[in-house]
Amino acid sequence: MDGSPFAPESTHWPAAREASIGGLSIGIVTLNSSYVQTALALRCLRNAAREAGFSGTWIAEYTVRAPVWKIAVELMARRPRVLGFSVYIWNRPETLALIELLKKQDPALLIVIGGPEVSFESAPPSPYVDVVIAGEGETKWVECLDLWSRGILPDEATVARWNRQGTDLPHLREPPYLEEDLPGLAERLVYLETSRGCPYSCAFCLSALDEQVRFLPGAAVRSTVEMLAGAGVRRIKFLDRTFNLGRNRLRELFGWLRRFSGVEFHFEIVGDLLDEQVLADLETVPAGMFQFEIGVQSTRADTQALISRRQDNRRLFAAIARLMRDGRVHLHLDLIWGLPGETLADIRASFSEVMALAPHQLQLGFLKFLPGAPIRALIETHEYSFQDQPPYEVIAHRNLSAAEVAALKRFEEVFDLYYNSGRYRFTLGRIFQVRGPWEVCEDLSEYFARHGLLVPSHGQEALARYLLDCAREGSWLPEAELVDLLKLDHFYHQRARRTPRFLHDGQVAESATVRERRRSDPNCSVAVFQHRVGVENGRARLEPSDVPVWYAFTYPERDGGYFFHPTVQRLD
Repeated sequence: MDGSPFAPESTHWPAAREASIGGLSIGIVTLNSSYVQTALALRCLRNAAREAGFSGTWIAEYTVRAPVWKIAVELMARRPRVLGFSVYIWNRPETLALIELLKKQDPALLIVIGGPEVSFESAPPSPYVDVVIAGEGETKWVECLDLWSRGILPDEATVARWNRQGTDLPHLREPPYLEEDLPGLAERLVYLETSRGCPYSCAFCLSALDEQVRFLPGAAVRSTVEMLAGAGVRRIKFLDRTFNLGRNRLRELFGWLRRFSGVEFHFEIVGDLLDEQVLADLETVPAGMFQFEIGVQSTRADTQALISRRQDNRRLFAAIARLMRDGRVHLHLDLIWGLPGETLADIRASFSEVMALAPHQLQLGFLKFLPGAPIRALIETHEYSFQDQPPYEVIAHRNLSAAEVAALKRFEEVFDLYYNSGRYRFTLGRIFQVRGPWEVCEDLSEYFARHGLLVPSHGQEALARYLLDCAREGSWLPEAELVDLLKLDHFYHQRARRTPRFLHDGQVAESATVRERRRSDPNCSVAVFQHRVGVENGRARLEPSDVPVWYAFTYPERDGGYFFHPTVQRLD
């Protein structure tokens, strides 16, 4: 057993025989990247343990920003005998630090870890870890608890099986949420799954290792959605790697979900599988209810072949263009930069092709060499350099220098601040008509670097001021048009109460109509423009005016799903 998680020095292992199974305090813990997130895995593992008789099993969620000593105090107050930790790319250092602190406080604790971040390591990542479970963990977790509760040390074959991805796959019967989970979920992003596994084999993704796709019963999924929506949950994200497998199943579920007015649903979709019938169905979905995350990754056929990605670009782009025209589904597209064989020119070409579709969001991710991912087989051939620690991101490769990657990182930063924030849609949409998206973001990136703005965080008014200043330097648009576009963005894409000082047009006298609107409706915002303004199909329309024009912006009581906007009324 030397070198295994169950070396002879793990003498605390048999101690559990002193307590009945039902009386054991067993905790399952994770550190989320933010409070709004919830951990699906914890609830799956808890339910599996309770079904096996370990009724004292509980879960605890924290964030990576919480001090580990505070977390340890809370956990130890529950007198746990076993603690399981779900480890991900975003919480590895903090989780291992927490485990060390807990184990040194109570060496008799059994520490079990699992999750994608530790599923492919040849040895435990810390001497304070007793058990490592790879892959889907419910069955292995219960087996571990059963052996431990009976004081039986697992043999080498059992330990090896626990450490292998794809073994002991659980039978999927019920989604994991219980009544006790519902308090506090209303304001959070709730994760759900209707299937596990993926039929694709993209080299950058751990799902490429899955050998089969398994589905939860449809009735169980529907009852869970009903329970969550009834408890006030307003954002549900499905974690299925390819949600749109099985057209009939998909159409039935999409049609059924439409009844949940006020709930937002997020899906990961393979765009080139969307056929005419599904696209026609989506034309009747309430606007803003669905968000599709669609991976494009690269438009270059040679790259797609290198990473074993099957993708029909023609069908994919046609489906995306149609969804954008329909304007009912919020589209979040993905590109991956640093893929094998791609030069800076290739990256720019993919970006420009996707931006021509004007998606609502475009995530510019950098290739990650996740432990266990097939992409690691290409490291030597393509002369990759990447970070050894999380997030394992590319630094350079044979066709892309480190300096070019650094420039792309700056580019991604400003692109997220401006385009993906959704707060500058009108201004950028107009600017992109006279200067391409790549050139605009390059100019903004250079502006930020030149003025030392990359490291500090910035408020929204400051970001708008930088955009105005950069646009002035480049003479992108006439001054009056820029100011009015930024002002319209300011009031249209957020709940704004006042006009930023740098966008003021001096002292413009208010008419009796404007004064009466301010008095009678204190919840609306009023602003003056140099143009007559309007919004059609997500685009701003500005027409010159000889006199200042006042507009009232009235906001809905609740944000309208993925599409939020006020009503705009001209005040004559």
